[in-house]
Amino acid sequence: MLGAIAGDIIGSVYESRNIKTMDFSLFDPRCRFTDDTVLSVAVADALLHDKPYGETFRSYYHRYPRAGYGALFRRWALAHDARPYNSWGNGSAMRVCPVGYAHASLKGVLDEALKSAVVTHNHPEGIKGAQAVAAAVFLARTHAAKDAIGAYITAQFGYDLSQSIDDIRPWYGFDVSCRGSVPVAIRAFLESQDYEDAVRRVISVGGDSDTLACITGGIAEAFYGRLPEEIRQKSIALLDEDLRMTVDEFIGRYGLAGG
Repeated sequence: MLGAIAGDIIGSVYESRNIKTMDFSLFDPRCRFTDDTVLSVAVADALLHDKPYGETFRSYYHRYPRAGYGALFRRWALAHDARPYNSWGNGSAMRVCPVGYAHASLKGVLDEALKSAVVTHNHPEGIKGAQAVAAAVFLARTHAAKDAIGAYITAQFGYDLSQSIDDIRPWYGFDVSCRGSVPVAIRAFLESQDYEDAVRRVISVGGDSDTLACITGGIAEAFYGRLPEEIRQKSIALLDEDLRMTVDEFIGRYGLAGG
């Protein structure tokens, strides 16, 4: 899951100032973790300690209230009687990476991804986005070939992965929907040569850069294995102690997989 966190951190400075090139500094001095990291760690915490997702998300929101959440999520987190808000946004997909590690079967991963999504994102597109990303992580960490991963995602979820990142880049804009984010993020992984290349590719399209890179980075780590040491060390250094401890505990239990 550190790949998802590193993607979020690297992409954090480009969300508000999109770039359309793969030639950029990986760790700008303004890089920070955002709500993508906070909620990914919240999912990991819920999985590790069998906590309810909704309660855990609200707890993490109150611990990190300025991480950059969307308005609907903030309203939900502050409500006394929080109900799902039928979101089709990419928040369900950005936080789901740990689910891809926590079950031994694809069915288990899909069922768990559904549970992690519906507390907020109970719209069919929000559920589908979470399941697609979790499935991609599971398939990547269990050594499925990229062609097989792409074919499964297309057949199971109906996402069109045929357009290249070079073709997407000129027209792509800011899109916070699962349908507009998840296929682009998965396509960047499918084209990549290694972890860094995957993150550079997806950030180069512009749009919701930290979330796209969080999704792509989580899948890429599952496929390629341990992150490059410089990326790993710089990402860990930007986490606080509580987040770092949960990440360490999750990796200690579920380990890392990849090529």
